[in-house]
Amino acid sequence: MFCPKCGTQVPENNRFCPNCGEPVATAPVVAENDHTEMFDPEDIKRTKILAALCYVSVLFVIVGLLLEPNSKFIRYHINQSFCLYVFALLCGLVAIVPFLGWIASAVGAIAVFVFTVMGVIRAYKGTARDLPLVGKYTIVYYD
Repeated sequence: MFCPKCGTQVPENNRFCPNCGEPVATAPVVAENDHTEMFDPEDIKRTKILAALCYVSVLFVIVGLLLEPNSKFIRYHINQSFCLYVFALLCGLVAIVPFLGWIASAVGAIAVFVFTVMGVIRAYKGTARDLPLVGKYTIVYYD
């Protein structure tokens, strides 16, 4: 481990740099919503491209379920994409209300686009982190 400030090598058990006194991280920080460790690395490597495509279209969700029915990694990202699809549907329904509904729907549409890009990138990188707002819900079980 090296000091982030001065670059000096820090012994493993030290919490501070012996050269400049800068605090150093003793363990990697894992996000609360990161579930990557739950999945088999070989499963992730084999299915990450298909998992990324699940965010693009429901057609790829069906393909993913047919080609890899036992892949927990695919099922995790299918769940995330379904939650995102439901959120997109709700954003569309809000547009029925004039003015405020239109504004809320537009903001929701932007959020759906951003969350879709986040999901694609996370799946392609082989990580399993919940999407903001919608990721904590379960529609498709994956464990």
